[in-house]
Amino acid sequence: MEELQKSQKVFAEKLNHLSRRLAWINATIYSKEKMLDVYWLLCVCIRTIEHADGTGSLFAFSPEFYLNVAMNAYSALKNYFSPSNSMEELPGYEETLTQLATILAKHFADPRIVGTDIKDSLMQALASYVCYPQSLRAVERIPEEQRVAMMRNLLAPYEQRPWAQTNWILVRLWRGCGFGYRYTRLPHLLKTKPEDANLPSLQKPCPSLLLQRHMAELLSMDKDMAASFLNSVLNQLNWAFSEFIGMIQEIQQAAERPERNFVDTRQLKVCATCFDLSVSLLRVLEMTVTLVPEIFLDWSRPSAELLLRRLAQLLNQVLNRVTAEKNLFDRVVNLRLPGLESVDHYPILVAVTGILVQILVEGEKQGTSRAASVLLSDPCFQLHSIQHLLGEPGDSSRPSAVSSRPAVGSLGSSAAPPVPSAAGNSASSERKHFSLHAYTDYISEEEKQKVEVMLAFLTEESKQAAASTAPTSEEDLCPICYAHSISAIFKPCSHKSCKACINQHLMNNKDCFFCKATITGVEDYSKPAS
Repeated sequence: MEELQKSQKVFAEKLNHLSRRLAWINATIYSKEKMLDVYWLLCVCIRTIEHADGTGSLFAFSPEFYLNVAMNAYSALKNYFSPSNSMEELPGYEETLTQLATILAKHFADPRIVGTDIKDSLMQALASYVCYPQSLRAVERIPEEQRVAMMRNLLAPYEQRPWAQTNWILVRLWRGCGFGYRYTRLPHLLKTKPEDANLPSLQKPCPSLLLQRHMAELLSMDKDMAASFLNSVLNQLNWAFSEFIGMIQEIQQAAERPERNFVDTRQLKVCATCFDLSVSLLRVLEMTVTLVPEIFLDWSRPSAELLLRRLAQLLNQVLNRVTAEKNLFDRVVNLRLPGLESVDHYPILVAVTGILVQILVEGEKQGTSRAASVLLSDPCFQLHSIQHLLGEPGDSSRPSAVSSRPAVGSLGSSAAPPVPSAAGNSASSERKHFSLHAYTDYISEEEKQKVEVMLAFLTEESKQAAASTAPTSEEDLCPICYAHSISAIFKPCSHKSCKACINQHLMNNKDCFFCKATITGVEDYSKPAS
C-alpha cells in the first residue's frame, strides 16, 4: 500500500507539472494576441496575392512564399488555437475565408504557377477546405464565374495532371449523397480509435449541392469534355483496381510461404491506397451517373454507348473479384494486416451498388433497358455476383444467361471461380456472406428496396436474354474481344470488329488493327442474310 501511495504521489506531481506547462503554452504561444498576429499575417498575404494576381503574366514572378504562408497561417488558426480561441471570433472571419477560397479555387490550376510543390500544396489545401462545412460554404460564396471555372478545371482529363487529389475533392463534394455513403468511419473500424479525429477524411459528410449542379451543367453541355473526363476516370479505375489485385496476390503468396515472411509496410500502404483510389473513383462515377445519366444512357450522344460498355465491363470485373467465395480478396481481408484496415467488402461493394441502382432502377425505362442489355451482354456478367449483395449465395454452378467466355482485358480473366459445393467443402456452407441487410445503420430501407428491385429486374432480363439468345458462330464474333458480334466495318480497308472495340481504339489511334491503314470512317455492319 505504501508503494502504491508513492506511485500515486509521483503521478500527481507529474500531472500537476504537465498541467502548469500546458497552461503556460496556452497563455503565451496560443494566446488571443498570438492568434490575432497570425490572422493579421494571413490577411496581409491574401491582399498581396490579390494585388499580384492583378498584374497578369507578372504573377508568375511573385514569390511562392506568400501562398505558402497564407495556407500555413490558415492551417494554424484552424488546428492549433481552437477550442481555447475560436476563429469565428476574429474580425471579418467569413470574408477572409471567402477571399482565401477564391485564391485556392483560382490558382490550384493556374498555368502561371509552375512549381510542382506549390501546385501540390494548393491542391491539398483546396481538398482540405471542402471537407469542413464553414470553409465549404466559403467556396460556395465566391463569384459564380469562378466557381464554374474551378469545376471545369477539376473535370479536365485526369491524364494531364496528378489526378488522385482532384478525385478526392470531387468525392468530398459528393460524400453524404451517395448510396450508403453517409458514414464518417467504415463499419468495421468503429471499434478502433482514430489516430486523429481532426483529419479531413474523418469529418462528417457535408456535400455541396451547388457545386454538384455546376458539375452537372458542365458535363451536360460540353459533350467532348464529358467524354474525355469519363474516359480518364475509367482508365484510372482500371489501373488502380488492377494494381490492387496484383498487390494482394503478392501479399497472399507471402502469407502462404512456410518460412516466416514480413510484408513490407510500404507495400501494404500502397496496396491500401490503390483500394481507396478504386473506391473514390467508383464514387465519382456514381456522382456522374446520378447527376447526368444521359452521358451513359442517351445513345444519341456520340460516346454514350462506348462509355456504358466500358462501365459495365469494369463493374462486372470488380464484382467478380470481390464477391467470389473463398477468393483472393476474402483471404487477404481476413488476414487483417496492419496497414490494410480500410480494405473491406463494404466500401467497394456499396459504391458499385450505387452505380448499378442509378442505371438500372432510377432511370427512364429506355435507359434502364439499355443498361441491362449492355450489362448482360458483357462476358464477365455473373448474376450470383448481384445476388451476393443481399447475402444470397446464388448458384454459381449454373452458367450465366449470356456467354461465359473469359474476357480479354487488362484485368485478365475476371470471371468468378466456381463455388465449391456443400458436399465438397462443408466449411463453405458455414461461411458468413456479405449482405447489405446487415448494415442497418448505414443503408436505409429505401435503398435496400431499390437493390431488391434491381435484382428482380436483372433476374427477369437474364431469363429473357437466355431464351432469346441464338448461338453465335466464331466467324461472326469480333476478332479483337471475342465477346460481341461484328457490328462495324472500317473505311477504306473494310476490316471489321465490334463497335465497342473500334470506338475505344480510335480514341488513341487511327490505324487499323490488322493492316495499319489509316481509318477514315466507320460504318455499321450487319451480316448479309444467307
